[in-house]
Amino acid sequence: MSIRNRLLFWLLSGLAILGVCFMVADYLIDRALLADIYDDQMNQIAFAIPANFSGGDLEKNTPALKYDGDDSILQIWDNNGKLSYRSHPDIVLPPFPTPGYSEAQWHGNEWKLFVRKTDHNLIQVAQSLDGRRNIALDHALRSLVPLLIFLLIMGLLIHWSVGSGLQSLTRLSQELAKRTPDKLERLASQDQPQEIQPLTQAIDTLLQRLGVALESQKKFIADASHELRTPLATLQIQAQLVEQSLGSGREAAALADLKAGVKRSSHLVDQLLMASRLEFGGMHDPHVPLQLHEIVRQVTIDFIPYANSRKINLGVEQLDAGIIMGSEYHIPILVRNLIDNAIRYTPSGGQVDVAIRAGNQKIVLEIEDSGPGIPPEERQRVFDRFYRCLVPQAAGSGLGLAIVKQVTEQHEAEVYLERAGRLPGLKASVRFNALVLT
Repeated sequence: MSIRNRLLFWLLSGLAILGVCFMVADYLIDRALLADIYDDQMNQIAFAIPANFSGGDLEKNTPALKYDGDDSILQIWDNNGKLSYRSHPDIVLPPFPTPGYSEAQWHGNEWKLFVRKTDHNLIQVAQSLDGRRNIALDHALRSLVPLLIFLLIMGLLIHWSVGSGLQSLTRLSQELAKRTPDKLERLASQDQPQEIQPLTQAIDTLLQRLGVALESQKKFIADASHELRTPLATLQIQAQLVEQSLGSGREAAALADLKAGVKRSSHLVDQLLMASRLEFGGMHDPHVPLQLHEIVRQVTIDFIPYANSRKINLGVEQLDAGIIMGSEYHIPILVRNLIDNAIRYTPSGGQVDVAIRAGNQKIVLEIEDSGPGIPPEERQRVFDRFYRCLVPQAAGSGLGLAIVKQVTEQHEAEVYLERAGRLPGLKASVRFNALVLT
């Protein structure tokens, strides 16, 4: 159901219910008013009869005796119980001896009675309560036609006014339909109803975020294309060298270079996919309680064969127990990238130490190495994508620390790069909020 039809239905339904309530209230009020009026009339009719009334007085008192004869029934009995007068020829009620007002059932009908006793007569005025109700009901039903006309007019006005009010939404949808990925400027909000402006502002904010995301994606694709050209060109040259070295005895060296190139390209592709997943979907990954020391222990064990192949002493210096809230997928990626970065930039024969230090509602992951370190003026720039320090010992993808920065931001953690304390190289520290279990 459209908004217009829904509003029309509910508003008219509400008006119809109010109209019915008004008719019921009108009926009840009319009944109460008619009761007072008719009771007073019955009293006046009864006291209009002389106290010593006799059948011979009929002609002199005809106007009074026949007062409102269609609604009220007047009956007079003498002291001998003889009915000396009745106003209605077809209806004869029995005499009711109780003076004043009363109600009684007779022949299945309800009657309102007023009885006056004199020395010579019993004067009784009766009126059907059903007649009173019918008069009140007729009066209430007379308002039904005006009510239906009112509902018809209100329906037309509501239909027109709602349609006029929804034109702003129509214009807004038309403006949105014109937007393209390269045309995400703000929507026109002038002359909009006050209720539509928050929606327009929310859409503008969404368009702004979308523009930033698209720009970031364009930059990412451009950087990735540029970075992939070099390793792919290198692979092509190395493949040609392998082909040329066949039969020359240099096949083993050429194949080793080719395998190293494939490995570097594979690592770059993995890092690209990882960075893309973090940027466009990582913020929605659920965070659960994680034992950081167990993750660090396992990742360190996984890197030992790689560290041994490079003749690097990889070990754990301290491993305090601690629990953090984080992604089961991203926290291991952060630890792997930091350890891999330290091993990759540490020369053969060097040392890499891993530590977990817990305290003061913080859990700190520290990784120190004996590599060349990073100059202080470049320690913030290395978190940019594809930025690499000019270190001849290693050729990384330039994405490792950028991924670390993304993961820390999504986990409200902090990452620092500083000169190592015990070793001559670099110390990378990531400070997490500790999860306090109660």
